[in-house]
Amino acid sequence: MASNTWSSPITIENPETGVRRTVRTVRQAKAILDRRWSDYHGSQYDRAEKVCDLVLNGDAAPAKARQAFIAAAIEAHLRLS
Repeated sequence: MASNTWSSPITIENPETGVRRTVRTVRQAKAILDRRWSDYHGSQYDRAEKVCDLVLNGDAAPAKARQAFIAAAIEAHLRLS
């Protein structure tokens, strides 16, 4: 859905594996959180999951999911660019 597209993409890299993923939408962020996240799941991960669900249900702005996803990535020690 176009309204769930972020104004600028986020690239995350797992420093242990070298795998890089570019995230452009809330739906992509949710899929990564659900299926491709690092082993570390802290409080920011939980928050990002909840916020992505809210956005996908039309109850929050995509920018909130982007902020929550970035916080989760930082918490999990992923590299951002």
